[in-house]
Amino acid sequence: MLDLNEEKKFAELKEICQYLKMPAPPEIFIRMQVHDKKGDLVFDNKERGHSWTRNFWNFMFAMLTTSVGGNSNNFGAGYLSEKSTNGTIRYTSNYGVNGHNYNPGAGTGFIRQTNTEDAGIVVGTGDTAFSIDQFVLSAVIAHGNNAGQLYYAAMSPQEPIYTAVSKTWKNIIKRLFNNNSGESITVKETGLYFLGYFFSSSYEGNMLERSVLASAVNVPNGAQLTVTYEISMDFSAID
Repeated sequence: MLDLNEEKKFAELKEICQYLKMPAPPEIFIRMQVHDKKGDLVFDNKERGHSWTRNFWNFMFAMLTTSVGGNSNNFGAGYLSEKSTNGTIRYTSNYGVNGHNYNPGAGTGFIRQTNTEDAGIVVGTGDTAFSIDQFVLSAVIAHGNNAGQLYYAAMSPQEPIYTAVSKTWKNIIKRLFNNNSGESITVKETGLYFLGYFFSSSYEGNMLERSVLASAVNVPNGAQLTVTYEISMDFSAID
């Protein structure tokens, strides 16, 4: 469910951005749907996601300014570095950021075209409160068909859509998860893992967004979970 008071504040923010003649920050809406083993829709909820991480903001600044790392093995306020999902801090001044796909067909950025939990839309069972410096989900659900696992479907790239009436650019990212574990699994968090180079020559995952869900999602055994990220930007201030 959407928070009406929060939506009012976002509307006010857009008005301020229009006055300043600059686009509003990127917005996220997350939709969680569960279909049971018969294919019937048993859960459907849409909420706003607004938990961009420090990795995201550092990534944005570095891309805009062609910045490289700062030669400081620290991560947090005052450091233009990155912390990958394996906990490694990337800061080398010889490298900037790049989402280049060096392995055609495998997928890059938020699109993971293989059945793995290392990139793309990722889900977890943790409900630890969001913190800007988080670099991985609190409790990632691994890919697979064993106990406690969900089967991560491969993802397909989607073309962004421009809506002339609202002057908004939007891209929809979707991933399917099948529960073949033999038991129910409760999803409490979602995230976006970006696969690419980030202040490093290593190609690895970077969590750019994490949302603790307002409503936990029960995925019964044999059911399918669909997670949809709708990412948009309002260009009405400039178009």
